[in-house]
Amino acid sequence: MLLMPRQPAPDLSLPRAQPIALTRGSGSRLVTLMDAAILIRELEPFRQARPVWARAAGMILLAAETRKQAGVQEATRQMLVALERENWWKAPTLKL
Repeated sequence: MLLMPRQPAPDLSLPRAQPIALTRGSGSRLVTLMDAAILIRELEPFRQARPVWARAAGMILLAAETRKQAGVQEATRQMLVALERENWWKAPTLKL
């Protein structure tokens, strides 16, 4: 019998590349991959079906599985894209 090596469980407690403060809700912040995963899980089905949210969910899972910083950064970037599309996050403006 051939045994496959065990894969470590996804680590959704990893901190995001940067905390994200949402414009919707009072004081809503996404600090960990778990925070982002919960937000996506609680979205209305029509929002979850949008490709931008499906991609964000996939990147969160990949980052949690690989535990690589580059994956966490990409998951954070993809969440920012999805949140901006929903008008739930605004990119900070540069002050000159």
